[in-house]
Amino acid sequence: MTITATFKECHRLRRHLRDLKSEIDLGPRVQKIQETTLANAKVAHALAHETIGKLKLGIRDEEGNLKQHNAALGKFEKQLNDAGSPKEYEGKLSEIRQAKERISETEDRVLAMFDDLEQRTAAIPETERAWAEAQANFAVVQAEGKERLERLQADLQATLAGLTQQEAKIPPAIKPQYDRLVKAYGPDGLAAVDGRVCTQCRTTIGEQQRSDLLAGKYLCCSSCHRALYMLVLPAKPIEDE
Repeated sequence: MTITATFKECHRLRRHLRDLKSEIDLGPRVQKIQETTLANAKVAHALAHETIGKLKLGIRDEEGNLKQHNAALGKFEKQLNDAGSPKEYEGKLSEIRQAKERISETEDRVLAMFDDLEQRTAAIPETERAWAEAQANFAVVQAEGKERLERLQADLQATLAGLTQQEAKIPPAIKPQYDRLVKAYGPDGLAAVDGRVCTQCRTTIGEQQRSDLLAGKYLCCSSCHRALYMLVLPAKPIEDE
């Protein structure tokens, strides 16, 4: 295999490694989104039941207030009959009016709370369905995420092994230059030549440079300084000199 063929495979493997690492690094962020989604669903589920509980307590408290207001009204009406003066009589009438207003306001609140309770209770089955679905989805995504991570890590190890094999084919005289390029630019330390154009910087190489590449010689782009290889290899590659 020529140097250009080796570089081509190294470039492919290094780009694949970069993509794999990006996908693996994405895992914790996806996990955080999944956990947040489940937590929000849990809060919504708990809040639905908590709201119903508070409504029931509120109705009980308001019904207690209603009993107190009715008792006060009965007391004022009885005192009205015992009023000894017009002023006292007018005072009791005022207290009766206020008591009736409080009763009316309390009854309105109780009715509104009953309506709210009825609607929220009717929505509970949907709330339970949504909570069960959120838990099921989370379990599925967790299982898929575990399988995906195992697959990516296996691919990563296989790709690293393949890269090690390919880089072992690079001649010792060239290897230090190759190492410097990939350390500086990562996978982009290598660049394919499509026809006579460097795909990294779009600079055109000369015909002699193209011939040197086809002959298996080490060559860097004069513009971007990447190590070059031919994108399309000849059917019968020329052996390294």
